[in-house]
Amino acid sequence: MAGLVRALASLKLAIVLLMSLAAVLACATLLEADRGREYAAWYVYGSRWFAALLAALGANVLAATLVRFPWPRRQWAFVLTHAGILVLLAGAIQTFRGAIEGHVTLREGQRTDRFPVSARSAIDVAWDTAGRRTATEFAYAPGPVDWPEGRTLDFGTADGWGLRVLRFYRHARPHTEWIADEQDYDGPALQLRLSGPSGNAIAEDWLSANVFGGEAIVGTTRHELLPLPVASLAEDFLHPPQDLGSSGVLSVHYQGRLQRIPVDGKRGVRITLADDGAAVEIVEYLPDAKPTPQGGFASVSSQPRNPLVELKVYLPGREQPLRQVAFALRPLLNLDAVHGEVCPVKFWYHHAGLKPVPGIRFVQTPDGKLYCRAEAGDAYGPPREVRPGDDIPLGGDFRITVRRHLLQARQEVTFESVEIVPPSAKPPEAAALVELTVDGQRRSVWLQRGDSPYSSQSFQTRRGPVFLTLDYETQPLGYSLELQQFDHRTNPGGTGDASVASTVRLVDPAAGLDQMREISLNQPLAYGRFRLYQSGFEAPAHGRAVSVLTAAYDPGRGLKYAGSLMICLGILSMFCRRAVTSWNRDCGNGLESNRCVGSPRCAR
Repeated sequence: MAGLVRALASLKLAIVLLMSLAAVLACATLLEADRGREYAAWYVYGSRWFAALLAALGANVLAATLVRFPWPRRQWAFVLTHAGILVLLAGAIQTFRGAIEGHVTLREGQRTDRFPVSARSAIDVAWDTAGRRTATEFAYAPGPVDWPEGRTLDFGTADGWGLRVLRFYRHARPHTEWIADEQDYDGPALQLRLSGPSGNAIAEDWLSANVFGGEAIVGTTRHELLPLPVASLAEDFLHPPQDLGSSGVLSVHYQGRLQRIPVDGKRGVRITLADDGAAVEIVEYLPDAKPTPQGGFASVSSQPRNPLVELKVYLPGREQPLRQVAFALRPLLNLDAVHGEVCPVKFWYHHAGLKPVPGIRFVQTPDGKLYCRAEAGDAYGPPREVRPGDDIPLGGDFRITVRRHLLQARQEVTFESVEIVPPSAKPPEAAALVELTVDGQRRSVWLQRGDSPYSSQSFQTRRGPVFLTLDYETQPLGYSLELQQFDHRTNPGGTGDASVASTVRLVDPAAGLDQMREISLNQPLAYGRFRLYQSGFEAPAHGRAVSVLTAAYDPGRGLKYAGSLMICLGILSMFCRRAVTSWNRDCGNGLESNRCVGSPRCAR
């Protein structure tokens, strides 16, 4: 053991370790400048080999101290200095392995008690059981680069649920495609191509629809697709009513029969639909309907910009009528999603005040046939049946070609990796291919982290709908923070930031604290285990200023401060002792110098 301690205390080993540490830190600095801070933290500062290098240096310092044991009183400064180095190294290792850092983005008036951690991701799996939402979070550190082919992360399987991450791209852009799927479909989809007068293709895109319909803009033309739930609705499309009056005509479809009701003069009248007691009543007509905070609708003008009729639907076997609405702009839009059930009575509201969209309205009948009517000035042209490959003329010698028609389709989203060289203003977020297993049924979906339309996906399983979300892992602050005011001042001439400060309200119910604090560039907020720094700001959102704060937790901060203080005290003590020893030695030899001339000691 003594031989091992002497070998570890070698001065040559100390020189090698110090030179290695200096080289690593220099390379890490260059790496951070070239690939970003996250890359350097993952591959250098947070790596096991870097912690091992610091531990080896600590073992060398400890051995150099132990070989001199027992220490005479005059070596206490030497021991203090080496102990300080050990404490400093322990604090550095603790920082590299356990530090937490994230960003808190707040608008004025916004409040939060959590913040996202920059280096960690979380997959949230949620499902409904007996009317209650159950959710489980799976957190992991994906790293700063794309995963190599074959690397996966398996979270395991429990109670029939399993989750794996099959692929990870640090920066990725989405690519969408529609594919035929008769089991898990969103609705019909059309692939449309717009061609100009010369016959050259100008634009191409997909037009898809859910149960309420869908829209898509191809080039400068807007198109609509309506999947008709019952066959009688095709009559409304192929042969619409001609005399619409001032308030329009409501077509009612029930049990395969069509009944048309003029809105004028029929408000408040209960109209029977069939012998089973089904009936409908027009409660109110709104020419320009807008939703109200109370969940209803109100007309904001007398112009027919968004005509709507409020309805009561009386169904057999129900005591209370069912509230429904019918929009002229959106024929299939209704309140079924609000009620959580499908109303058997369907409506198509026709109104003379509406102008056709500058494009084509497509409908798909229940038997899979596709019809369309193209815009022709102030009205739609005659209807026609459409098949894949057909051309539909538009105004100005333009035309639309239906390239593909998928009766039941779902959108398949894939991602492709994007190479980003720091610094980049705002690179695209990370994306992951996630595989969920439910009772042996597997489904893979792409998710994109952060504020993205692809951050959440849902699909049907044997246990019902399941919702997947990819985002940053969040950490609790331990208190709540509300941004009261954000102050940003620039230098004269607007050449730079003169001051950036956030006035926040800090509320900690456990400590009975409710105070106003200020966070500026040179004045962080230290409360609890996190320090909050003013790190930036964003363009005002909805007229309110946006402040970006960095929340950081450093578990080794105290040890690093203590170790640095011990090193400074030890070096200062050794310097003072050597100065005194040198002074005594010079005076003892009788040297006549400025230091001892006139000294009582030299006089003796």
